[in-house]
Amino acid sequence: MENHMSAKRPVYDCDTSDYWCSEKDYNAKNKKYGSFIDDGKAYQITNPETPRPWLNYFANHKFGSVTSNRGLGFTWYRSSLLRLTKYEHPVDYLPREFQDGREVTVEDLRTSRTSNILRDAKDLICTHRPGYSVFTGTALGLKFEMTLFVPLEDSCEIWSLELKNPSKAKRELKVSFSQIWTFSKFGIHTAEDGIPYISIPGKDLKTSTDKKGCYCHSTNKDLPYEMYGVFQSPQSESAEIRGLPETRNDGRKFVFNLCELRSSLSLNAGQSKLFQIVSGADTAEKDFKNLKSKYLKPAAYVSEFRKVTDKWQEYFDCISCAIPDKNMQNFLNAWFKNQLNLIFHFVRSGQNGYRDSLQDVWGLTLMDPKLSEERLYEILSYQLADGTAPRNFSSFNDGKHDMRRFMDSPTWIARTLSDLIKETGKKSILDKKIPFINGKAATIDEHVWRSLDYLFSHRGKHGICLTGDGDWNDALEGISKQGDAESLWLTIAVYDAMMIMIDLYRHCGKKGRAEALAQKADELKKVVNAVGWDGQWYVYGFTGSGKPIGSKINKEGKIHLNAQTWAVFSGLADKERAKIAMKSVEKHLDTPLGPVLMTPPYVHEAAEVGRIARLEPGTFENASIYQHAVSFHIFANLAIGEKEKAFKTFVNLLPTNPKNFDSRRTSEPYCTGNYYCGPKHKRFGQNFFTWFTGNASWLMRAGFDEMLGVKAGFDGLEINPRVPTSWKKYTMTRKFRGCQYKISFVKSLKDKGIKVNGRKIAGNVISPVSGKKCDVTVYFS
Repeated sequence: MENHMSAKRPVYDCDTSDYWCSEKDYNAKNKKYGSFIDDGKAYQITNPETPRPWLNYFANHKFGSVTSNRGLGFTWYRSSLLRLTKYEHPVDYLPREFQDGREVTVEDLRTSRTSNILRDAKDLICTHRPGYSVFTGTALGLKFEMTLFVPLEDSCEIWSLELKNPSKAKRELKVSFSQIWTFSKFGIHTAEDGIPYISIPGKDLKTSTDKKGCYCHSTNKDLPYEMYGVFQSPQSESAEIRGLPETRNDGRKFVFNLCELRSSLSLNAGQSKLFQIVSGADTAEKDFKNLKSKYLKPAAYVSEFRKVTDKWQEYFDCISCAIPDKNMQNFLNAWFKNQLNLIFHFVRSGQNGYRDSLQDVWGLTLMDPKLSEERLYEILSYQLADGTAPRNFSSFNDGKHDMRRFMDSPTWIARTLSDLIKETGKKSILDKKIPFINGKAATIDEHVWRSLDYLFSHRGKHGICLTGDGDWNDALEGISKQGDAESLWLTIAVYDAMMIMIDLYRHCGKKGRAEALAQKADELKKVVNAVGWDGQWYVYGFTGSGKPIGSKINKEGKIHLNAQTWAVFSGLADKERAKIAMKSVEKHLDTPLGPVLMTPPYVHEAAEVGRIARLEPGTFENASIYQHAVSFHIFANLAIGEKEKAFKTFVNLLPTNPKNFDSRRTSEPYCTGNYYCGPKHKRFGQNFFTWFTGNASWLMRAGFDEMLGVKAGFDGLEINPRVPTSWKKYTMTRKFRGCQYKISFVKSLKDKGIKVNGRKIAGNVISPVSGKKCDVTVYFS
């Protein structure tokens, strides 16, 4: 890590300069750290000196865990801000660097030599997979293999360590396992003026031990729950908890607790020994006791690991492909799914963003429609009776929600709802009653209707939807100090949601709803095209004082990506304007890694636009390659028939793009991120934050639904391949309404159409098949 600060450098929110890679690494294109293995379903890191920790996350509905490629990391409950084991970092936007974590120490009793094996092993290999990670290496002449995972249901993390003596001599050893308890809650923090503890580590925490484990009971009223913790092993012979007191610069006194489990062992030549450790917590004493009792039995560890691998095999099998581009294949088959499993449960690290949660459900519907349906109902229960929605809702069921009205929040319901109904065939979902957070229950139809009616009714002087406290680009909050700014992008998003609902209503026999909404959508379309077209592109919106944002008359932020892409793929722009707008994107915003979010960056207009001008040019929303927005660009290119450009954008955005190699990008090559630094930044292409982003859903949908062309429809699977012209054939498997489809795509000038179980069908929709398996051949040109 290098410090690039200077006396003249402006003070930015979330300054990235301390994390810039060195000039040498920025140009070290031949530096290698690992590769995909096992048909792309695993990434093996053979050089542990990665540019920064390369992570893997494990999650179920209430417990989460993260590990680096050296085993460092932490665990949490319900939110990554309620931390069970220690992690702290001055910039707390998203977890990325660790000083603490899992420690495994081995002592050779004959020589008194010791080794912290995950840190000391020179031949350490870390293999990350969806659902678990495996570490192998050599320390003190011993071979080791350690597996980390989180069970599907239990509120805990599992360590499984096998030590093997490969020598011809007997070894007498001691082994210890340790971690640091914090049981504290954090606030979201992005500036460098301190670590935002909300609760004091160690406060009101009672601890105890027996020979098998360490236990704690927290009655800290600053935490959202009374909590019980466990760190134990059936192979442990003794346990100890040691307080680690710290006094911080502000005078606050913390007590962290180091938990240690110990065992002694003799290993004959060629002999191995297995150790199993559970680290977890829960809020009910009975659940804590069940956890403690269950994991005193070695068989439980084996059984839970099998459940995890079986579940991930289900996720691999439910939708997958074999295509010419192996990087795209790896992400579609495994790594978007791994990322979605995390963000579905824990959204954007510590925050349950309303719009974020809806998009995560949209993606996970391809993997787990039942779970997605349940989550959708939960999200809708936080909607207000007037149709608006909170910015974020609490993870802790404590009513402490962020009630700022970012007006785009409910616009994302329509796409998620419609595609869930298409996937399941359950039109009755529309009529299911869900309570509002501040009112009586109403049908989901009513939830959506009220949201679109509110947004249509609350428009400004140009006839454009008011932003309220903000929209998708929340860094532009300065334009709406009195809630009177207008967002053209938001208006397009409302139009898009209306068009989706019109289609849904028509298929559900709600003709009146469809006709009423069609009139409103038509009015919005006319208004946007009348006041929002700037000659070569669409403006982004208007400030409260009426000044345009994203216009050719602006000195900064002349053109914004999202206004163009959404106008195109929603169908709001006519064919001529769609092509002109996309050409403007290509001319002004394009880079080898994908288009930037806007240009030029904001520097001097902080009073007019707000927080975005306090972000480093080329980072976050201020002219970075914002990956979520780039995924919209793929949909827009497909909408105007530019399948080659769509494919190019897709593969260039992936972290496997050879032009943005590992030591320059610095982030994991198996995970998408928040943004790449834009060309106005001195580290163009570097990625500072990964994992917690909405692009995983959009890219998986773009790949499977729109490019490979197998998409759930109301009446069956809709087939519409839009792949590069160089592709001659590819295959997809897709589980749909209880049937497993194997679909072979063959490029042919002679044969045309679709064959289902050997019989040619009319059209491009495969009606649901009653059997368990179905073979399909698609001939495309």
